[in-house]
Amino acid sequence: MIKQTIHRLLKHRHFWREVGFDELSEIYVSMMFRSLALSLTGIFVPLYMLKQGYSVHDTMWLIACYFIFRSIFFDLFAGFLVAKIGPKHTILSSYLLLIISTGFFLTLPSMHWPLWLVGGIWGGTSSLFCIPFHVDFSKIKHKAHGGKELGYVKIMEKFGGVIGPLIGGIVATLWGGQYIFLVAIVMLVAGGLPLLRTGEPVATNQKLHFRNFSLKKMRRDIFSFGGYGVELTITGSIWPLFLATTILTSGAAYAKLGMLASISVIASMLAAYTIGKLIDSHRGRILLRFGAIANSLVHLFRPFVATYPVALATNIANEGVTVSYQMPYTKGMYDRADEVPGHRIVYFVIMEMTSSIAKAVVWIGFTLLTLKYTDYTVLNIGFLVGALASLIIVTEKFRALR
Repeated sequence: MIKQTIHRLLKHRHFWREVGFDELSEIYVSMMFRSLALSLTGIFVPLYMLKQGYSVHDTMWLIACYFIFRSIFFDLFAGFLVAKIGPKHTILSSYLLLIISTGFFLTLPSMHWPLWLVGGIWGGTSSLFCIPFHVDFSKIKHKAHGGKELGYVKIMEKFGGVIGPLIGGIVATLWGGQYIFLVAIVMLVAGGLPLLRTGEPVATNQKLHFRNFSLKKMRRDIFSFGGYGVELTITGSIWPLFLATTILTSGAAYAKLGMLASISVIASMLAAYTIGKLIDSHRGRILLRFGAIANSLVHLFRPFVATYPVALATNIANEGVTVSYQMPYTKGMYDRADEVPGHRIVYFVIMEMTSSIAKAVVWIGFTLLTLKYTDYTVLNIGFLVGALASLIIVTEKFRALR
């Protein structure tokens, strides 16, 4: 029913792509359910860890392990898996691993799993999704309308992002934080089913060739994508940690955080479609630079947030400017993959692996800083890092954004 609804809404916009619409609609639906599952848990993980008695230091170490395991193993493994079985089946494997990871979080209060193990498995779920998703979407997108298609993906992602925090906040408030992970497992199963409807968009049983791939030509891509990735982790983890330790210290913290996230995401949903059309009108670089610079200013403002209404306003501003730089950047990166024929998977593996290394270094640094400085000081340092990372994004030189 969901797929038929999307088809009715979007079919007239894809008259030029009758064959490929099924594949695109599968991505739209799958992204919605995955976003719903992740938004049920993702933003709540820092708060959940603190509620279970773990410190800010422990939580930062968990996130550091997330990126350490990605950089040294899972990103490369995901690339070989995509080459062997295809992106869709690799995404399905990410859902299975995410169910296992969710189980670790669910049983953490009773089993007290080692944080490096929980963080490592959690990181693997991201590698096994991000790389095949990049390969899949960059392969089936339409070059002239890629921005609009990214707009639809972003809308579906944000739609799940609106509902998830609300459900998660209510469930955690009424029954306890661990139960949001049970609901997330159901959403992950629902998100995997649409991917089974069509075949793989790329050849399987491929061999990856790294030796004849020129890293020199993609130095700007690697550098800017490192800033892109670091910035997202600051928003996704440092900011919730800051809110959990400063503003959301009283009752109904889960519900307040869920409401804050859901209301904020609506702003980006409203902007996504328009921004997608502007990207296809060759205004992507202007949007990217505006969004990244504005987002840098938002990070610099975060340490001064002291009340819930101001936190909500900050979130709304962040969501709007984040979509402004994320969508054109992703469009530029996907078109860049078209410029390296035969190395699409290798390109995305290198991009994600080097980004994971950058994020691992940053989060190891945060973890070590908590041993010497107060949590509040380290979180504010995190916002400075986020502001710098936002500015690094504008160093990209994607041809598609000229």
